[in-house]
Amino acid sequence: MAQIVTQPQALSLSYDISDITFSSQEEKGTLRLTLTAGGEEVTLLDEVLWTDSAGRVTVYGLPELVEPYVRRYGTATMRCTFDDGTGTVADTGTLRVLCCLADVGMPAERFTASHFLTTLTGVKLTAYGREERLYAYGTDGDAVTEVEVQSLVIQPDGTASVHTARLAATATTDGIAQFDVSPLNIIASCDLPDGRLAEYTVTAGERSQTFRTVYDAVAPEPSLVFTNSFGCEEFLHCTGTLKREGKFTRSSARTYGILRNYRIQEERLFTANTGWLSDDMADYAEELFRSLDVHLWTAGTRGKAVVLTESKSERTNEDDALTAYEFTYRYSQRTQDVIPVKSDARRIFTEQFNEMFN
Repeated sequence: MAQIVTQPQALSLSYDISDITFSSQEEKGTLRLTLTAGGEEVTLLDEVLWTDSAGRVTVYGLPELVEPYVRRYGTATMRCTFDDGTGTVADTGTLRVLCCLADVGMPAERFTASHFLTTLTGVKLTAYGREERLYAYGTDGDAVTEVEVQSLVIQPDGTASVHTARLAATATTDGIAQFDVSPLNIIASCDLPDGRLAEYTVTAGERSQTFRTVYDAVAPEPSLVFTNSFGCEEFLHCTGTLKREGKFTRSSARTYGILRNYRIQEERLFTANTGWLSDDMADYAEELFRSLDVHLWTAGTRGKAVVLTESKSERTNEDDALTAYEFTYRYSQRTQDVIPVKSDARRIFTEQFNEMFN
């Protein structure tokens, strides 16, 4: 009779899924491992396996097997059975796997109850006009439908006031709730009084994340939206220098005695600088470098897909050291000649021109 010796917890983080071990007195059996993600069931393993000298069959390397699916969908459910032909099938039951490619140092249930789905552990610097999102995981009786926002507002006369409000989730998929915590959305949704939003803290149970607003002398360029270690989208807004370089590779040949270019390949390389970062924000910025899915964020919408080609994230422990990362990216599409169309283009001369200058 087949039995379960070890199996993962009911909720596991994808980087640390423990092995599944079955025992049987029979010499072989059929093992079937399925994964359901995005509403579709995928069979990862379905084969006859022989037991070892101790009468056991063990499934190793589960993190590598499930990673491509949880990266895409954020969560998945897993089930493994072993049938040794004796009439009783050992079954792990339905196990949930949450995308997590970072070592968080605690069990999945503890982490999801006390942290938002981000690697940022300190204060995040933001500004008016920037996009910010937070994600919280919870199912059944622990579903997260809203968060509490405590805002610090500096009044025009210089006095400070604290305001508390509730903010509802903008979307929820498979237990992952998404919240739009951009400064302008906080002001609009929480009905804050006139003044400057200096700081706000978002909480949901034990989860807490603080944002501090700063003044942007120049609009960030570029702003990037990327998939973090939890399969969720976050933003990085660069405030340093942005450089653009065009590389052209020309192929030429003589035709009828005349040298001509018959093919020109263009590659546009952009070198961006994050600007000066705090230690917490420097750790967070490295999420961009390990992401497989990066897009430009332009005028509040997802822009062109880009590929990072080089990055430098060197830091020191000197007391007076400041961190600023530099990285290079290019458009992922074949056509590199992208014309930046301005959505807010205006006529230089309007009907008011004559009245103003006559």
